[in-house]
Amino acid sequence: MNNDREVNKIRLVLFGVGRMGRNHLRLAMESSDFELVAIVDPVFKSAPKNVPVFPNMAALQAASVAYEAAIVATPTATHRDVVLELVNAKKHILCEKPIASSFAQGREVLTAASAAGVKVAVGHVERFNPVVRKLREIMKGGWLGEPIHFTFTRVGGYPETILEGNNVLLDLAVHDIDAFRSLVGQVRVEAGLAHSTFRKDVFDTAEIVLQSQAGPTASVHVNWVTPTKIRTLRVTGTRGVCFMDYILQTCELYGGNLTKRVEPSSSHDSFDWLVEHYRAQDKVVFGVNKEEPLLIQLKQFATYLREGNPGELCLGEDALAAVLVAERAMAAAAKQTPPRTPPTDHLTVDAVWV
Repeated sequence: MNNDREVNKIRLVLFGVGRMGRNHLRLAMESSDFELVAIVDPVFKSAPKNVPVFPNMAALQAASVAYEAAIVATPTATHRDVVLELVNAKKHILCEKPIASSFAQGREVLTAASAAGVKVAVGHVERFNPVVRKLREIMKGGWLGEPIHFTFTRVGGYPETILEGNNVLLDLAVHDIDAFRSLVGQVRVEAGLAHSTFRKDVFDTAEIVLQSQAGPTASVHVNWVTPTKIRTLRVTGTRGVCFMDYILQTCELYGGNLTKRVEPSSSHDSFDWLVEHYRAQDKVVFGVNKEEPLLIQLKQFATYLREGNPGELCLGEDALAAVLVAERAMAAAAKQTPPRTPPTDHLTVDAVWV
């Protein structure tokens, strides 16, 4: 192997080669920043040539594999234990979201990492999605006016495996909770609804409403029921509405008149005028430099390790906040089951069902 390559690359171990782990594996093998030196997964059998696979951390340690950093892409329920083992081994970590199954576990992990001098970043990858970056530019440039409401939709098929404690809010909604916070600041949960369609006590469909301290609100819809994968965001502002597709990486802004404001008047009350005004509304299609968010994140992780610059990586308090908001949304949803009262023939003032 080329000595310069060995010196320049950061030696990396990948923990978990499931749904997300396969993507991390592909990018790690192609990376000019990292050298994948081992994989830890109890069942994975298709490792790239010259990359050893170990069933667990103990086997990796017994083989005395030298490495500086790890990517943790194991199931959410295992994050706390795997990351703590790596912290004790003084390895820097990029952990898939969420940081842990609970706020308390996440706090424990980050406290241990801080004491050990270990860098821990969490893979809230939508921060690196080019359309989210473009939205920041649009908001900063005033194209939307004052943002009022964000509508997030994140749906897709049921996961292959669900370990105890996981659900659609912890698995999917944390992405949009973090994206919303990264755009507008601190938030609180106003309401939550959820369904357990296929497995008892496992939320697979949920809707939550968030209020930001800065003013804008958000609704987040997530589910594991819709067979088609959809990842979209719509932002309503005082000057227009912006539509974004996370997957296609498209960003379009619609406004009644984005270049010159048209105020309502008595001469603008006919149906024909309304139709023409609707047809003539401005549409701005913003250019988006398309790139895989996971790749951008991996590059930034390398920069963080080498230079200490985290860029847009999700660290510390932000990672904890996403889990805490998800926990509060779960609590809100759990209380929203309406009482099963007998139906009545007449509407009364104290009726439960109206």
